[in-house]
Amino acid sequence: MKQIVKTITKKDFSTFVNTLIKDGSYDVVGVQAKGKCYVFDTLSSAEELRLNYDVTILPPKKYFLPQYEMLLKFSLQKPYEAKETITDSPRIIIGVHPYDIIALEQTDRHYFDQQQDNFYKKRRENTLIIGVDIQNVSERSFAASMNTNTTETGFDLLLTDIGTSYAVTIGSEKGEKLLKKYATVKDASSTDLTKIKTARNAVLKKYKQKMKIEKKDWSSLLVANYEHAIWEEHADVCMECSSCTMVCPTCFCYDVKEDVSLNLKQGNRTRTWDGCMLKDFTKVGSGEVFRDEVKERYRHRFFRKGNYLPARYGFIACVGCGRCGSACLPDIADPCNLINELAHFSSENDPGKYFIKEENEVLEKGIIHLPRSATIKNITHFNELDSLFEIELDDKKPLGHKPGQFVEISVFGYGEAPFGISTPPGNTPIFEIMVRQVGNVTKKLCSLQPGDKIGIRGPLGNGFDTKSFEGKTLLFTSGGTGMVPMRSIINHVLNPKERNKFKDIIILYGAKRPKEITFMDDVDRWKKIHDVQCELTVDRCEP
Repeated sequence: MKQIVKTITKKDFSTFVNTLIKDGSYDVVGVQAKGKCYVFDTLSSAEELRLNYDVTILPPKKYFLPQYEMLLKFSLQKPYEAKETITDSPRIIIGVHPYDIIALEQTDRHYFDQQQDNFYKKRRENTLIIGVDIQNVSERSFAASMNTNTTETGFDLLLTDIGTSYAVTIGSEKGEKLLKKYATVKDASSTDLTKIKTARNAVLKKYKQKMKIEKKDWSSLLVANYEHAIWEEHADVCMECSSCTMVCPTCFCYDVKEDVSLNLKQGNRTRTWDGCMLKDFTKVGSGEVFRDEVKERYRHRFFRKGNYLPARYGFIACVGCGRCGSACLPDIADPCNLINELAHFSSENDPGKYFIKEENEVLEKGIIHLPRSATIKNITHFNELDSLFEIELDDKKPLGHKPGQFVEISVFGYGEAPFGISTPPGNTPIFEIMVRQVGNVTKKLCSLQPGDKIGIRGPLGNGFDTKSFEGKTLLFTSGGTGMVPMRSIINHVLNPKERNKFKDIIILYGAKRPKEITFMDDVDRWKKIHDVQCELTVDRCEP
């Protein structure tokens, strides 16, 4: 909608806030003082509101992605039963700075990308954002360098202090209706509009932290300095506390755990904040930790912000709020300082531009935290570790997957784990996965029998873009369990309805030992197809 600007006296604004609180239709949250710091918390009076703050300890992200939340309750009794626990009342958050508004828009891109997170989506839909232009700047903030010190989107209402009144920029129909129902406002004059620009420009002089390079150059600068000594130097003093990720408004990673009651009859699946600086963040069921060294985790955090997410979404995942720099005791977490150091030491004269992928189409179907009930139909054991599970969805609806996608399998009381789908797409509720016994979930899964119930979430992941393969010779290479997703796409392109879209097909499949070769029936069938070259190899000839 076209933005409209109104004005409201500060006295009338206090009345507006108190009316909202008294009305009781919303949980009214605002910025409050906590000692010498500031926090977002529920307001009991407009007098508690501090709109001239510099920065809050935690961003308003906590109201959309809580530090701890229950996703569902489940029963360990037969038959299979689980219920989602989405409960959230309408909320108004007052006093959100532009950089935090932009951070929420970035988080939207992730949680609304391809599969939408229903919990996050409902909270966003139930919340009105009343932003406020920055008046005081924290010592560590570099929002002006990131162009996040002001915003034109992402809010329902935006306040600007223009003296005895606030200018109120209306950013949505919800915001307009809220003002009309609860507030006394008048149209902004040309003088008022000038005061808005003056107020915003005046704040620019207060920034002490400034970037030495444009944010568009972060990616190439980081890539050019992947092996720089700074990663090791800073990692040596890192405390591995992950405070930097916990206070960050653009970090959105989480962990999912299950708590079982003492009577072993029911339990809860919960989601908690997690961070890439923690050692267990990349720990998998078999016990391996993929970023075991502090240097690897420390470097990953900056590459995620400045290289990986720009490639995926087209934005730098840092808004310059400065919270991480303030929270880090060794003072090594501040992106502004690190990027400036790399820029100083870098021998690159022209960092170039980072690559931005085209936006993927956003699917309307959301991520459902409540798994679909499914039944194990058959189990085929390949060897002592690997087994093929044939699974049927109890609602008899097709899984609806693409080659290369995966599902999350739930075994209540033990958790859930991702498994690649090994069958090609089809109009059927039956599909197959391969399970290797390496962790708690997989070991429990392999103890189940045909007829037992499990939970299915998905399909998830991007899958293979088979349309881009058309008219080409296809070479499939796979080793060991990597054949699971490959089997899906190989059988898809060999489908008579699809085969004429592709040229020759070459399959190279290897394993450590003969007994670790899986899907031999498929391999034998592929070898018999006249226009398919299928080669099989093992590292050792022992059984």
